[in-house]
Amino acid sequence: MKSNGKAKVLLVKHWMECHDRGVKSVASILRDAGFEVVYIVYMSPEEIVATAVEEDVDVIGMSFSTGAYDAHVPQVMRLLKERGLEDVMVLVGGLIPDEDIDWLKKQGVKGVFGAGADTNQLIEMVSTAGR
Repeated sequence: MKSNGKAKVLLVKHWMECHDRGVKSVASILRDAGFEVVYIVYMSPEEIVATAVEEDVDVIGMSFSTGAYDAHVPQVMRLLKERGLEDVMVLVGGLIPDEDIDWLKKQGVKGVFGAGADTNQLIEMVSTAGR
């Protein structure tokens, strides 16, 4: 958490994902709300967790426009647990079918934000991280 008491957020998208408009909009919205945001394009879940450790983040937001979340989210959650980082809030956004939301939450994801999601709800959720 930053000295201003706001969570530090890592936003990520896979290098194979060509759509980045949504995640870049989220980065802007969170920065405007006073959060420090780090944005990376990653190749593996290990890179996400390594960056989360290096940047000492409170939140990881993963963006998907494909179904890659079914492979990447469980790996990220496992790696966070192995590193003792279960307190890092993981959020998922993008093109997520409604029928997959419960599965993602069972993996440990705290919130799922699809296209048109309420950004005030996102800001509120991120505000609770690191407390």
